[in-house]
Amino acid sequence: MPRKTLAAAANVAHPGPVTEGAEIPPHADLWSQLSSAKSAAQLCTAWLALFCEWVGGARCGLVLLRETGDSERFAPAAVWPSTGVDLSVLVDVAQSALSEGRGVTRPAEGAVQCAYPLTVGSASFGVVAIQLTARGDAALSQAMRLLHWGAGWLAALPDQRELAERGQRLERLALLQDLLLGMLAEQRSDDVARWVVNHLAQSLPCRTAMLGLVRPGPRGRLRLAMVSGSAGFDRTANVLARGSEAMRAALANERPLRGASDTSSNEQADPVVREYCREAGSRAALVLPLSTPSGPVGALLLDFDREIDADLVQFTMAVAAAAAPCLGAQLGARRSIGAHLLDSAASTARMMAGPRHPGLKLLGGLTLLGLALAAVLPVDDRVSAPATVEGRVQRSAVAPFDGYVIEAPMKPGDSVRRGDILARMDDRDLQLEESRSRAAAEVAERKLQEALARGEAVAVRVAEAERDEAGAAHDLAQDRLARAVITSPLDGLIVKGDLSQQIGAPVEQGKVLFEVAPTSGWRVVLHVDERDVARVTQGMTGEVVFVGLPGERFSIRVSKVSPVAQAEEGRNAFRVEADVSQRTAGVLPGMEGVGRVITGRRSLLWVALHRLIDGVRFGAWSWGL
Repeated sequence: MPRKTLAAAANVAHPGPVTEGAEIPPHADLWSQLSSAKSAAQLCTAWLALFCEWVGGARCGLVLLRETGDSERFAPAAVWPSTGVDLSVLVDVAQSALSEGRGVTRPAEGAVQCAYPLTVGSASFGVVAIQLTARGDAALSQAMRLLHWGAGWLAALPDQRELAERGQRLERLALLQDLLLGMLAEQRSDDVARWVVNHLAQSLPCRTAMLGLVRPGPRGRLRLAMVSGSAGFDRTANVLARGSEAMRAALANERPLRGASDTSSNEQADPVVREYCREAGSRAALVLPLSTPSGPVGALLLDFDREIDADLVQFTMAVAAAAAPCLGAQLGARRSIGAHLLDSAASTARMMAGPRHPGLKLLGGLTLLGLALAAVLPVDDRVSAPATVEGRVQRSAVAPFDGYVIEAPMKPGDSVRRGDILARMDDRDLQLEESRSRAAAEVAERKLQEALARGEAVAVRVAEAERDEAGAAHDLAQDRLARAVITSPLDGLIVKGDLSQQIGAPVEQGKVLFEVAPTSGWRVVLHVDERDVARVTQGMTGEVVFVGLPGERFSIRVSKVSPVAQAEEGRNAFRVEADVSQRTAGVLPGMEGVGRVITGRRSLLWVALHRLIDGVRFGAWSWGL
């Protein structure tokens, strides 16, 4: 601890009044004071007086304790004797005891100085310093032993301080909780105001509590609502009129105001609050504004018969900060929606008309100017939709019969020519069938020749029929065997169909295995949302940009709008086909992008808000509004 901090603390007058020539109480009274001490100052004063008389030869003594909330400053808690004493002679020895953390002795002119630190654990919370008449080493050792023993009386001071502080915090928290619960329990605004002022007047060391509430409306003038301990009151009385003026001043300044009847007692006294104190005959008064983020709610006035310390001011400010939102909510809950809308409009008008918030006003003006320009500035109205490239003509290669895929060398994106093999089906069963049908045809032919040789007309006709039937079955088997090889129907690009992961998998007859599109011509298909399709008609123009060619834009013209919707990704979309009106090098079927169709010229404000307005109108109609 710096020496100047301790030295400054040592020169501060000790607590309590000191009169010249005050006599020390007898031992019995000192022991009584020691056992019944209610504060650290009372305990230290009684203990120091007892110790100095007990040790013998004591000239003066001092007890320094660490100030609450400050880890550097030590203030005198007790001095002995109670007459004016120069305590600076004990500063050095007290400083040494605190620095070294042990008992210290130091010779002086015809005397010996002793100091002993008061510690809890490894932290020092005070020091005792005494100056004794020099009487030899034995007497000094006895004095140090007594000092070490007697310091135990003061070891519980930090715990007592902490308990006292906790008790005070708990009491104040209970007061605040009771206040808020009582406000929420009341139904009428007058009952809420009465509970607030009466509870504060009973719980705080104040004479009177007044509550003023801001009237709803554009002017928002404060009106005295309730006075503690009064069933009725006259607002025109001088005291109440002064109190109302003080509360209005606190709301205007947006900060707490303090005042006292004696101007010398409070340098920060507000003149309006001082006039109230003089009129009410109170020693001091405190006015607290009650405000919420939405605006002022009211003000609270408390007057006292004693000076207001900083700790009480902080607590009452916390009470006001907690009570203001609760009070505003209680009062606002009983007002109509129209009143709330009027208040909001009035608050906005006051903000715009007043001198405050220049930045918000400038922003508001620029916003209005921008909206006005947007309402008259015409721009192109564009309908955006996902776009996909499709071939102008697309041919499908399907499974010719039920079977299994044994080979599929082609994949989407591969270029093919007409007749190129796309896939092969398993034809082992077909080959067996073809062999059986061929054998059956040969047998039928031999039967026919035998019938001709015998010259039996009936047998010949039957044999011819069997031969024709066997031949047809053989032709069918050969045709199915030939169709086991799936080939490309035209020159182009495979846009759909990847069977590389389905080798050996069964396929059904008629299933589309591949789609082939020519590379010489293609079209763009837009999937337009049902909310926008009514504005898109045949012949409209626009642009499309593909993911694979982000730096190029292609002009399109709508050629067809399908009247049938399709469900896509949780929404209804209509298929809109469009032709590209320029050369399309690099564009391939299957590419995706975004297309925009120009539907006409409309104001910028309409383009920005029409979707929201349409949604609100549809929702209102759906709810029957």
